[in-house]
Amino acid sequence: MTATPSVGSRSRAARTTQILARWRQWLPAVEVRVDLVFSAALVLLCLVGFSTTYYGYAWLLVGGAGVVLGLVVSHLVVSRRWPAAVTLVGLAAVYLLLGGPIAVREGLVGGVVPAPEVVLELATTAVRGWKTLLTSLPPIDSHGPLMALPFLFGLVGATATYTVARRWRRSYAALLVPLALLGLSIALGTLTPASVALQGAVFALVAIGWSSLRTGRGRPTLQDGGGRRTRAATVAALLAVAVVGGLVAGPHLPGSDDADRTVWRTALEPPFDVSQFPSPLAGFRKYTEPNASELFDKTLFEIDGLPEGTPVRLATLDTFDGSVWGAGNVAAGSAPTGAGTGGTGADDAATFRRVGSHIAASGPGREVTATVRIAPDGYADVWLPTAGVVTGIDFQGDQGRVTALGDELRFNVATNTGVVPTMLRGGDAYQLTAVIPSLPADLPSAVSVEGAPIVDTQALGFLDAKVDAWSGQQSDPWTKLVAIAKAMRAGAYTDGGPPGNYQNVFLPGHSLARLQRFARSEQLAGDDEQYAATLALAANRLGIQARVVFGATPEASGQVKGSDVHAWVEVHTDDGTWAPILPSDFLPDRNKQPEQQQQRSEEQKTGAQVPPPVANNPPSVLQGPDQAQNATQNRKPPPKNPLDPSNWPDWLKWLVTYVGLPLLVLLLLYVAVRAVKARAPGPPPHPRSRRGAHRRRLDRGRGHRRRPRTRAARQRDPPRAGGDPRRTGRRRIRLPSVGGSRGCSRLRASGAVARRGTRLLGGRQGGPEGAASSGAVVAAPARGRLAQLGPASRRSRAGAPSIRAQPWPGTCDDLVENQLRSGVSIDDVGASLGCDSDFAREGHR
Repeated sequence: MTATPSVGSRSRAARTTQILARWRQWLPAVEVRVDLVFSAALVLLCLVGFSTTYYGYAWLLVGGAGVVLGLVVSHLVVSRRWPAAVTLVGLAAVYLLLGGPIAVREGLVGGVVPAPEVVLELATTAVRGWKTLLTSLPPIDSHGPLMALPFLFGLVGATATYTVARRWRRSYAALLVPLALLGLSIALGTLTPASVALQGAVFALVAIGWSSLRTGRGRPTLQDGGGRRTRAATVAALLAVAVVGGLVAGPHLPGSDDADRTVWRTALEPPFDVSQFPSPLAGFRKYTEPNASELFDKTLFEIDGLPEGTPVRLATLDTFDGSVWGAGNVAAGSAPTGAGTGGTGADDAATFRRVGSHIAASGPGREVTATVRIAPDGYADVWLPTAGVVTGIDFQGDQGRVTALGDELRFNVATNTGVVPTMLRGGDAYQLTAVIPSLPADLPSAVSVEGAPIVDTQALGFLDAKVDAWSGQQSDPWTKLVAIAKAMRAGAYTDGGPPGNYQNVFLPGHSLARLQRFARSEQLAGDDEQYAATLALAANRLGIQARVVFGATPEASGQVKGSDVHAWVEVHTDDGTWAPILPSDFLPDRNKQPEQQQQRSEEQKTGAQVPPPVANNPPSVLQGPDQAQNATQNRKPPPKNPLDPSNWPDWLKWLVTYVGLPLLVLLLLYVAVRAVKARAPGPPPHPRSRRGAHRRRLDRGRGHRRRPRTRAARQRDPPRAGGDPRRTGRRRIRLPSVGGSRGCSRLRASGAVARRGTRLLGGRQGGPEGAASSGAVVAAPARGRLAQLGPASRRSRAGAPSIRAQPWPGTCDDLVENQLRSGVSIDDVGASLGCDSDFAREGHR
């Protein structure tokens, strides 16, 4: 036997059912839930583009929180039918109030409420943060004000996507915002694609699936399920074509190569100008002795954790203008090693950009972590001490000072040079993570050099005699450079000496005039400044890409004093690295001073002849009018034609090629499909739908519309006496109930039929027998069928004749033919059907 449930269990089940029913009332409809899920999925796929910009995955959690909050705000506004202004107010409130604890996570009162300065910083970041993001070197730290950008991206993107999807029923309308967000995330990214699979294939699959689901909402479902199976097969075919086309044809399409990728950060010139700071090589003698700064024996900074003998880099000087070696805004002729580069010297890694605590760079060697501490009253300059290939810089100490240094730091990955415009000062400290390459004890005998000279070698002819004498019979550029370095070690070292000393004639500087005197003297005499500058120029004269590095060699204890500051040369090799020629390889002994005879020869020299620069001759009047006009056109080029694609910027070419053309093709396909579907007969609409009602009205109006009466007809059938002349052309004749059922209640007839109604409708003008004998036809709009009038069965209580309506099983043509055979006139048949006799004659034929 089956046990009967107790009263308590039935009550608990009833309460559970009631609770579930209440929850279902609050749940949105199925269509709404589908739009919510697909909106969130597409916006999250667009957020993947930030993976190459930010460090770690905290940005994804922040962006996902923005997506959820954006969907909540938009769903409330759409479901309540509030105006769009409420959406804007809600987004602003969510961003300013929740952006602090979710994204920035700094400056919070009680760890939750954002302070006023945080709210102001969020508002500023929403406007100016995008420029800061593009001018910062990725990866960016996953904390701080810039983390508000993924939060704002997800918040606004989800709100716009869901709002458009719910307010516009077109299937393609819901994809407009996700496609725009996808393009924006790619443009804000780096030259390295974030994820081709997620932002390519998966995004296309999700977008096509959502569009197909939205398209099927307005179509009726056939009873046999044929329409559903057809749509499923169509969607599967489209997805298969998209996947196969993306995998097979995608890699061969234009722009598939990463080197041809164009993003906004590559076209944006950083506002930071490093040339505003003087060359540190020109101030080399402030670290020598004697000097008023007294830095020769003073500790500048300490560095712990570096292998012994590893040089510390202060600045990489890769430009020479004839006066000084300096640091360029863009690394000259470099092959950057950082991630997210495209192999050109003008990309992210080759410029000075804002960086976080993590730097995307790599190189051969061993990774080490060192700590740098600036000594009190020690090193005070804008150039940041680094070593090797830098992969991370994390400032330590007071939080305010750490934030200021992090915001001010600009770093060039291609040259491993950092600049702090506000200058380092005593007490500053930071942790340096770098990859330190192994250094050989002596210069290698063979090195494959690569690259073109980075300086203008036309003015370096004064070095040819010395280069030939120093290099001897060597033929390889590297062996020639090694021979020149060894020959320089035979020279003398001088810092200018104390005041009144004979060495005062050896002046500082490394301009062309100073280096000419240095190279043409009988004995080389100078310091690191002259030796390193001359060796770098000689290398470029030989066709070797070389640059000067200003730095120091720490002592075994890790201290760096003024006496440890040096300059050396780096040569670009074929593997993309820079091979150093350290001071010990080309500098003479510091204790080897120049001879007195050298001093007298220097005093006799009055100066050096610097070759004049090549002048551009102005156009002469003797050239003739044609040549003079050509010269004028060369100075003022003609305006560019904006319709010529060759004059368009790279971003416009990319937009037209990879966005405009595909959209145009999709639009043409859409128009073609709509045209084919318009010509093909579609399935009958549901009779109770709007389309069905509209179709019924059209069907009733086709061929049944009453033609206007001619003047002759109006004269032949004058209006009835006492009747309303405005209703004589289309009178309504009220009929009684039919046999106790809901039959025809109204009949539209012409004025002629009203007078001839003695045979059809009975009553005062003929009685019901006429209608019964003639077999007149009336329409039964309530039933939607044609009915044939039968003999009167009974009379109503008011005495009016009752007419019994019988359903007619045949078509309209059969009904007309049957009435004509029964003896009813053509005009009466047409009037009973609500049309004129011409229609009846046509139906009879």
